[in-house]
Amino acid sequence: MTTIKYEAPASTTTLLSTELNSLGDGANKLSAAISNDAAGELYLYMDLELYIATQGATRGADARVDIYILEELDGSNYTYGGDSQDPPENAWVASFLFDAATTARYNHVRGIPIPPTDFKVLVINETGQAFASSGNTLKYSRYNLQSA
Repeated sequence: MTTIKYEAPASTTTLLSTELNSLGDGANKLSAAISNDAAGELYLYMDLELYIATQGATRGADARVDIYILEELDGSNYTYGGDSQDPPENAWVASFLFDAATTARYNHVRGIPIPPTDFKVLVINETGQAFASSGNTLKYSRYNLQSA
């Protein structure tokens, strides 16, 4: 019988930081491209860690931060979406859910399938409030499975 286990994840990398500062409610922020098609890559999954610093007013009862993956297949043309354009719904991969408070929070989403191509991550703030003016981060790590 073959046992499937996780490989040790790649190092954690900061994807967005100061770009998230003061991000308004309903506003978008697009990351730089993440390579996943070069030698030594081809990861299957990604984990995300979002830290939102203390907000100036209470988040809404249904506070969330939506995550979309915008991929490219041909080396240059990414799925549409950006800082001023909402992506298609089929690009959605996860939502970070938050409580109705102002308190700083870490939140994690695990096991997001990622494409074997370059891709960008789009964040949409739906917390009901702007993010704090400093201290916010979105980090990621990627990993594969292995047989043991």
